[in-house]
Amino acid sequence: MHYREAFNQTLKKFGIQAKVLAQKSGVQERQISQFRNGKDLMAETLFNLIAALPTEAKIYYFSLLNGESMLKAVDLRSLVSSMSVECKSEVLSLIANSLVENQTKPESASLMRAV
Repeated sequence: MHYREAFNQTLKKFGIQAKVLAQKSGVQERQISQFRNGKDLMAETLFNLIAALPTEAKIYYFSLLNGESMLKAVDLRSLVSSMSVECKSEVLSLIANSLVENQTKPESASLMRAV
């Protein structure tokens, strides 16, 4: 997929507004609009836009460019094995925090009771 088409699809899927992306990236909203409508950008400008995307949106964008899910291409066992102890600890904390947050949400509490 072409990088411009992937960019447009990513913004649409994640509901990212050009105004918000402009604020986060430092790229003018006008430049984003022109890029989305066919005008090329300098590579550095595109990199700034991509860097300002949320992590999930970046993964999605690069997956579109790659033609397959990047998550499927990652061998989690190898990835975890290569991590430092500090990094593994941080990942475990992130997972634990996510689980706690999900349990405090009303809809997840009813799901947990159903299981």
